[in-house]
Amino acid sequence: MKKQEHEEYLTDSLSEISDPIERLKAKLLAQYEDSTLDELGGEEIETPHGKTLQITHREKINFNLKSDSKVEKSIKCDFKLLPGIGDCTADRLKKQGYQTIDDLIEHPRFGDKAQIFLDRMCNGDSCDIIDLVKNRYPASHKRVLECAGFKKPEHFIFLDIETMGLSNVPVILMGEATIEEDEIEVRQYLLRDFSEEPAVLSGLTSQVDKETAFVSFNGVTFDLPFIKNRLRHFSINNDLNRPHFDLLHFSRRMWRNNLPNCQLTTIEEHLFDIERSEDVPGSKIPGYYKTYQKTGNIGPLVPIVEHNRMDIVTLALILSRMHDEI
Repeated sequence: MKKQEHEEYLTDSLSEISDPIERLKAKLLAQYEDSTLDELGGEEIETPHGKTLQITHREKINFNLKSDSKVEKSIKCDFKLLPGIGDCTADRLKKQGYQTIDDLIEHPRFGDKAQIFLDRMCNGDSCDIIDLVKNRYPASHKRVLECAGFKKPEHFIFLDIETMGLSNVPVILMGEATIEEDEIEVRQYLLRDFSEEPAVLSGLTSQVDKETAFVSFNGVTFDLPFIKNRLRHFSINNDLNRPHFDLLHFSRRMWRNNLPNCQLTTIEEHLFDIERSEDVPGSKIPGYYKTYQKTGNIGPLVPIVEHNRMDIVTLALILSRMHDEI
């Protein structure tokens, strides 16, 4: 069959499939029929727990957060960070001429509390300061979000995973990214077969250090607990208890009255004019991966990798946009 005839035949065949997700899968299977994993652009890496495929992507990004000095100044104006001070007391103190927590050191009632707070701010690291704020505010409060400014861009790990289900199943793709200067580097660890899951998990854990702060979208509830559970399953010891900025909860607090919903793709479309094409919803990813397993055809993997990459880059865009608005 000639190439043009083959393409016409393929178009006619695809048009008969009513489900757009299944139609896309069929298209990808035909498109990548003779392709190998090399075409995904990755390289095999060695981890402490075996080999896996790492796919690396770099792109320019405009990422700016409030400076640590501006965040510190803002925090010191918030009397409610001290135990025993609510809205009414804070307003009364401001009327009495106290403008910052530094001013309160000489206050007969709150002076000791102010000194303790300032000592912890001065002597602690960024994690300690974030804990101070979270002791007084809900995790989704803008004051907690503001504390991201205490971290340097390179300290953030933007995290997203794709799995075979909701619990006690393999992680099939681990995506994480870091920012350096004006670029974001996304590293994705792909499970070529189930035996590689420990190596995929190691891809993330090897990037974590004492300064790390995670950024995710529903990662507090799903991604990080899932990862920890899989690490326990393979008896891999690792401490992932780090500051975690879950942008789903911040998004709901900031934009729930301005957007149709706070799904990641909705935020992309309305705030960044990003519209995905040939995207695979997260719920369909296990089916796509099973098709890859059954056929050996890499076609179904292509949108999984792209879906994950776009999710991660969007996390950085959202965090930067949020700091513009607080």
